[in-house]
Amino acid sequence: MVGGSLVVLYGNCCYAMCMHNNRHSLHALIDSIAEMDEQELDRLQAAIDRRRGGSKQSTVLERREYRNGLLQLEGRAYRRKKDGELTERGPYWYFHYREGGRQRTLYIGKTDNPEAVVDEKLGKE
Repeated sequence: MVGGSLVVLYGNCCYAMCMHNNRHSLHALIDSIAEMDEQELDRLQAAIDRRRGGSKQSTVLERREYRNGLLQLEGRAYRRKKDGELTERGPYWYFHYREGGRQRTLYIGKTDNPEAVVDEKLGKE
C-alpha cells in the first residue's frame, strides 16, 4: 500500500490501483451518458441489470405527494420457484412516509381512492 493505493507487481511491471471511491469518475460516467448512442445505452442498461441481479422487481406507475409522504402505484414482479419465470402482480398502492426519523411504508392495496385508505389507516390529520 503506497499513498492510499494498492501497488501490484506483475513480472517487470508495476500497477497502482486506487482503493477508494472516486466520485470524480462517477460524475464523469454520469456526464458521458448524455453523449451515448442507443446501442451504448442498451449495453449500459444491461450491465446495470446484471449488477442488480436481473430484471426489475418493482415498477412505479404513478407517484403523487399526499400528507407527509408519497403515494405510489407500483407494479410488482416475482420470480416463481417452480420455473424461474418472472410474473407480474398489481398494481398496488403504497404510502411512503417518515415517522420518528424512520422511513415507513404502508400497504394500501388496490383501490380507486388511496387517499381515503391512508386517512382510514393512519387517522385524519
